[in-house]
Amino acid sequence: MDITIPTALKTLSSGGTAAKSIASWWNKSKGDSRALVGELKDNLLYLDMVASDDVPLGDIAEKLSVTEYKRLANEGFNFNKLKRSKITKFTSLQGTDLENWGGKETEDLVVSIYEKINEIKIRFPYVGKSKNYRWRVRVINIRKRIWLLLKHVNS
Repeated sequence: MDITIPTALKTLSSGGTAAKSIASWWNKSKGDSRALVGELKDNLLYLDMVASDDVPLGDIAEKLSVTEYKRLANEGFNFNKLKRSKITKFTSLQGTDLENWGGKETEDLVVSIYEKINEIKIRFPYVGKSKNYRWRVRVINIRKRIWLLLKHVNS
């Protein structure tokens, strides 16, 4: 299956660049933002192992974390603090599954990323062998959303 990556995200999709970018973001962050970025960083590393290193999703599903996200959401944290401007409508996203993210708030993207991670944590242990779920595609789509978040925060 061919998964296309929009030009705006190409550099982040290459080996290690996203990890370096998120590590740099983590180093610049403070407090609650730093805790969330650290959790995102770990989740991206686990998802990369599934997508790039053929590690079975079952081996890492329970290691994916939503703890900091849920804590912050319950405390009423404003996820738009991560980047106050709206997501840029990158022309290279046109015609891709990420096109509709242009013009949306940072919080919308963060919530979407974590909803999808949480869905894996809940569903995979029970329906992981079902052919109704394309788990690898789901993992790749989460990674692309994280890359978009990185691109947005760094722009």
